[in-house]
Amino acid sequence: MPRFLSAAIAAVLVLGMSACGRSEAPDAPDNQSAPDRLVNEETGDVVPRQPMRVRNALPPGQSGFVSLTGQVQGAASGQPGDYGAHLDDQRLMYWSFQLKPGGFADISELTPEQPREGVRIYRDAFGIPIVYADGMANVGFGTGYALAQDRLFLQDAGRRLARGTLAELTGNGDVPNDIQTRVLTYSEAEYQAMFDRQSEAVRTLVQGFVDGTNAWIAEARANPTLLPAEYALLQTLPEPVTVTDVMAAGVLITRSVASAGGNEFDNVRALKALTAQHGAETASAIFRDVLWFDDRKAAVTVPLEEGTFSNVTTPTDQRETVFNAMADFALGLPDDLAEGPGTGAAPVPALPDAVGDLSPDGLGTVLARRVRQMFDVSGGASYMLAVTPERSANGRPLLFNGPQLGYSYPSQLMEIEVHGAGIDARGATAPLLPVVGIGYGERTAFGVTTGNSKTIDSFIETLAEDNPKQYLHNGEFKDMACRMETVRYRQAQQGVPLGPDLFAVEVEVCRTVHGPVVARSEDGRFARTLNYAMWNREVDTINGVMKWGMVDTFEAFDAAMREVTWNENTMYVDADGKVAYYHPGLHPLRAPEGDQRFPLPGTGAFDHDGFMAFEQLPRVVDPKQGYIANWNEKPAFSWGEGVGGNAQSLPAGPAHRVTNWTQQAAADGQISFEDILAFDKEAGIRDPRAEAVLPILQALRADATLSDRQTALIDTVLAWDRNHYREDIDIEDEDATDTPGATVFDTLVRALIDALFADDLPESLMARMTAVGNHEYDAPPLLNLAIRILDPAQSTLNTRFDFTNGQGTEATLIAAIDAADQRLQAQFETTDIARYTRVHHRDEVCSLTGGIIGPCLTMPHQDRGSWNQAIGFE
Repeated sequence: MPRFLSAAIAAVLVLGMSACGRSEAPDAPDNQSAPDRLVNEETGDVVPRQPMRVRNALPPGQSGFVSLTGQVQGAASGQPGDYGAHLDDQRLMYWSFQLKPGGFADISELTPEQPREGVRIYRDAFGIPIVYADGMANVGFGTGYALAQDRLFLQDAGRRLARGTLAELTGNGDVPNDIQTRVLTYSEAEYQAMFDRQSEAVRTLVQGFVDGTNAWIAEARANPTLLPAEYALLQTLPEPVTVTDVMAAGVLITRSVASAGGNEFDNVRALKALTAQHGAETASAIFRDVLWFDDRKAAVTVPLEEGTFSNVTTPTDQRETVFNAMADFALGLPDDLAEGPGTGAAPVPALPDAVGDLSPDGLGTVLARRVRQMFDVSGGASYMLAVTPERSANGRPLLFNGPQLGYSYPSQLMEIEVHGAGIDARGATAPLLPVVGIGYGERTAFGVTTGNSKTIDSFIETLAEDNPKQYLHNGEFKDMACRMETVRYRQAQQGVPLGPDLFAVEVEVCRTVHGPVVARSEDGRFARTLNYAMWNREVDTINGVMKWGMVDTFEAFDAAMREVTWNENTMYVDADGKVAYYHPGLHPLRAPEGDQRFPLPGTGAFDHDGFMAFEQLPRVVDPKQGYIANWNEKPAFSWGEGVGGNAQSLPAGPAHRVTNWTQQAAADGQISFEDILAFDKEAGIRDPRAEAVLPILQALRADATLSDRQTALIDTVLAWDRNHYREDIDIEDEDATDTPGATVFDTLVRALIDALFADDLPESLMARMTAVGNHEYDAPPLLNLAIRILDPAQSTLNTRFDFTNGQGTEATLIAAIDAADQRLQAQFETTDIARYTRVHHRDEVCSLTGGIIGPCLTMPHQDRGSWNQAIGFE
């Protein structure tokens, strides 16, 4: 630890060394669906009956609270669990493929905390809060109070990120990101209007949540032993939250996990680079090969037998003409429209020399970066599987859900159980959101994953020559709506933010009819705006999600789904045997003259014509095949694939991580609760690239003339168990290795992609279309294109450009094997294939301060949910 940070911590710890940390709530026994009603005799609270088995895990633990005393204890011992209770008590369990009981808790022997009349908060053996409350206001109060106890600093950081005030905590380095937030979101008055138009039930819930959160903040401010140690280090205190803070947090969460798009300029730059390298005609062919549309052999969620769904309004026979016209438009756009204040590209304001700026590795920079990463799921994902009674071993439905939001101390999600005002639910929620968004009720269960459909579009505005705040729309120049925003920030010394937010920059924020202005061309002729399908309706989703924990029937849940505005894949199962999948949200009806891959002219001719009807969106009820699986793949055939790349596994092909689930489900005629637990383990350790690539290598082995060395390498891969993870791995050994088969296969796949595409694609496009985010061994779009080239039978599309450059597929494959061999020999300094054992990739599990406060360690990569939940009805 740097000396100045050690000194800072030592100084603030003097105030709290003699104080005791928070007391732990009594441990609660595991409980699974008891036949009789369980009653707490002291309070009269009754545990609802629950006809289901539930197991779950939230690594590394429920709590994110590290006190000053806990910081000293943990830093001294080096043991993560010593930093605080329930901070680390699910990590080793989870990484050993174990889940804890997660049904409604037996509270009959527990003593509740009662922060106010009508609110009772119990805690189970893992510190999960169980809130029983009288009325909706008290439900909100208990939820806010309990979650603030566990995640106060995270909630505060998330609130600041959502409001564009993070630089007030972290320093001048985060001013550009705060400016971006102010550009893309709303004013205080607009947030208040959002709150005011919600239903009475939602307003009551949110106000109660704010009151409960503020009640705990008041207690923590008055008692330093209850205050997270991060505040002492940063020399600040948590401020009360408001209902508009909750609205802002709702916008942040829904936009970060449930909307996609707006990055069309990645494609504009790619097309320009391809045109410069190959000429216009060849560039067009390569571009459409790399960013294809609708391969009918791709992995999708809704089986073809259940129907097709399309958000593409351009008739099939006009798509090439439309593409050519939009490509010509894109090629004429100025490059500087790609970045601006609305993309985070504003300059970092300098501080006086005597004050000092943040260093790249300083506390403020690290904290800001980690907070942004926590709420940026572009490299993450989530998976789920629902099984119908006909396919289930006990004739009852099953559901498994694993949101993948990364690992940290604490994780973004938190677990809670809530009873009151018609709500009986347990599951996961996010900071500053007072609803259970992933979980179950008395007779129902529900899960979500990021939808990844394109619901954000770029429009290019033509500006008036004499007025940069006017733009051409429908034949006339209109005034932009503009306002001033003040972005405040702190000083820093040796990388540590200090003192009050004495510094500020003034920023003008403007909008057109299409949305906020994010960038302007230097010549003053154009501006780029972002059009959000959910604009000003993000928080409306809470109306539907709140009802998920209140409904008892499919019909009621289906009605609630029609109220959500976000694009989160949703699965539902219930005690009556109903199973359903939805790809919901507000999806624009785009002009048929536009192409989703490019920006749209803002003249008015390309404006959206409302939204798709709920019935037009991908969904299936009681799937005929007996199961439905999703891992963020394309929802259905004919559905548009947006911009592509950026670790989204789009455009879609046959190789996709979801096949790790579908192959297991398809092979099991009678799926049990124990089976879905086993499916989760296998899906997390199996290399999803193997299924599509190994047949290609088998055919090469059988048909080609190969050297002994080439044959030995292929045989090593063909004998491999297809897992990227050793069954006997030591999860705490940072040098633990994988098998030769996994190592050779991975090196070969990467060499094959390079052999086919490195010479013909610009570096930025290569990087984007091979990105896998948090899925270290996933199948990126360029691998699916390689599979189409090498084994055309695995695709329904043809390639326009010869990526083998005349060599043919066999010669290209052999050259890739030789290139992989050279890499392996250089890496391991031997020709002995048995010694080709890479160090298994490890995922970082660190606190928001990077281990300055709280733990920081690594764990072996398993491509699994950071909140795992298995539910089986009995």
